[in-house]
Amino acid sequence: MTKLETWRRLLEQAISNAQELQRLAQAVGVNSITVTRWAKGLSSPRAEHLRQLYQAVFRAHPMLAEHLKQAYPELLGGRSLVEDSEDQHIPSAFYRRILTTCLECAPALRSVTMRNLIFQQMLGQFDPQELGVKINLILCVPPSSTNQKVRSLRIVQGRGTPPWRSVPEPEILLLGAESLAGHCVASGHYAVIPSHEELTYYFPTHSEPFAESMLAYPLLQGGRVAGCLSIASTQRNYFRQPQLDLARDYAYLLALSCAPEEFFESSQIELGLMPPAAEQRPYTATFVGRVLEQLRRAAQRSTPLSHTQAELLVLHEIEEELLLLGQRWQGLTLN
Repeated sequence: MTKLETWRRLLEQAISNAQELQRLAQAVGVNSITVTRWAKGLSSPRAEHLRQLYQAVFRAHPMLAEHLKQAYPELLGGRSLVEDSEDQHIPSAFYRRILTTCLECAPALRSVTMRNLIFQQMLGQFDPQELGVKINLILCVPPSSTNQKVRSLRIVQGRGTPPWRSVPEPEILLLGAESLAGHCVASGHYAVIPSHEELTYYFPTHSEPFAESMLAYPLLQGGRVAGCLSIASTQRNYFRQPQLDLARDYAYLLALSCAPEEFFESSQIELGLMPPAAEQRPYTATFVGRVLEQLRRAAQRSTPLSHTQAELLVLHEIEEELLLLGQRWQGLTLN
């Protein structure tokens, strides 16, 4: 039996369940009859439908996903980074564009503009076939006035290709020593997890549902660290040397987007433990209301307080609450 026939047979087995047939049809964006015709060999999916089908089955039906990859290696190969050496390096024209933005953009817009350009370029190089990549910029939460230690990290900006959102929802999520990003920032070295099983084993608190491999690369400047670049892929064992080198170069560019005060000495990094995202939401959902309350109180006292300062005050309050919750949550998981 050929590889092509094998994936069709496995697909036919999967869609023998009517609910699964409907799920796959919706995920791919076709009707159920079309999926059934693919399974019976009466028609073949287009390239974009193949990628969507692969994304829809790679967790629920790993054997089917593997045979799809074998049948269509040019579309679903394990390494989506183009083998051409020119595509394993950042183009010189893009370096010029970033440097021009850094020098000419208004200070208030410089960081976000540089980062948007970098994320867009990264997606094109790391995932040209749109098999699924998520990129996040994770920065240190500045120390509070009472504690000159960095106690947590915060996801500040990101981009992705399906199955992730192109622009992640702007919800607050704090990370600590329990995360891959925390391990990377605390050590000052990049960290790679090659499989979903290892990610779940080593970092169960923040396990990504679609991530089959993950990389975190620190943002460094003169031995100081601002945070890290985080990249997740739907492909197992995705991060090999070309990808690692490319991630390093993009981490250098992202470091240029950070202000000097966003970098901290390694001796200042003392990350605590943060609870899972679901446990954080009741606290982080109050962020906007608490910021407005801080501004209202400052106005009543005629005390100068900018919106950025109010946000940082509230972020420190939530950080402290989550650190206490993280300690209790960790105690429950150990007992």
